Amino acid sequence: MERASLSREMVAAKTATETERVRNTLLASVSHDFRTPLSSILGSATSLIDYGDKLDAAAKKDLLGQIKVEAEDLDEMVRNLLAITRIDAGALELRRDWLDLREVSERVVNAARRHGARQPIKVDLPADLPLVRADATLTEQVISNVVGNAVVHTPPETEVVLDAIARPGSVALRVTDNGPGIAGEELPHIFEKFVKGKDMSALHFGGAQGTGLGLAIAKGIMEAHDGTIEVESPVEKSRGARFVLTFPREGLAG
Repeated sequence: MERASLSREMVAAKTATETERVRNTLLASVSHDFRTPLSSILGSATSLIDYGDKLDAAAKKDLLGQIKVEAEDLDEMVRNLLAITRIDAGALELRRDWLDLREVSERVVNAARRHGARQPIKVDLPADLPLVRADATLTEQVISNVVGNAVVHTPPETEVVLDAIARPGSVALRVTDNGPGIAGEELPHIFEKFVKGKDMSALHFGGAQGTGLGLAIAKGIMEAHDGTIEVESPVEKSRGARFVLTFPREGLAG
């Protein structure tokens, strides 16, 4: 009994240590990654307040646009932080409905372009792709995180393609790029929290990639849907990466 009690105490102590480590890492990451958009918002707002009467309409519109984009980035960071908190607590609630993955993918790609993605991004999903039962908001967040990951880890000339394969019991959405690919030593850890690629571009696409939580959140959300997310790299000619999001076909709709 003493040995069992000691073992439980050791497990509890280890869990507490790991929780504290994750908390400290999260706080450090958040404080760092929030600083850039906040500085931009404060700078633009200060310019409007101090020099607004001296600026022409185009300059004012540009500053307001910067504030809007940075505020959207902060909102994305907060959404991802809330999502990872709910995932870790086992409290992720799904509001399932029939979804057209092509429509969701197009919304994500349009948002990526608005946020400054320079890569050509193509949505190549068939019009007759079966619907899937999933949470609309969380599904869009998953696809956004995966597309955003491709955007920040590849140069502007990289092509990103979203396509899909329908199988008897599932629908697999694929996000493929022909960029430099993912280093072999990083692949086993790609879905862990706070993991970031070594060679990130200067483009900051949303909060998920800034905090290193995007793919961990994608994994948690897909598992909550009884689905999976997998990565393959290289894809062709020693280049590229492909993420495959597999949704179960409940009721085989469509």
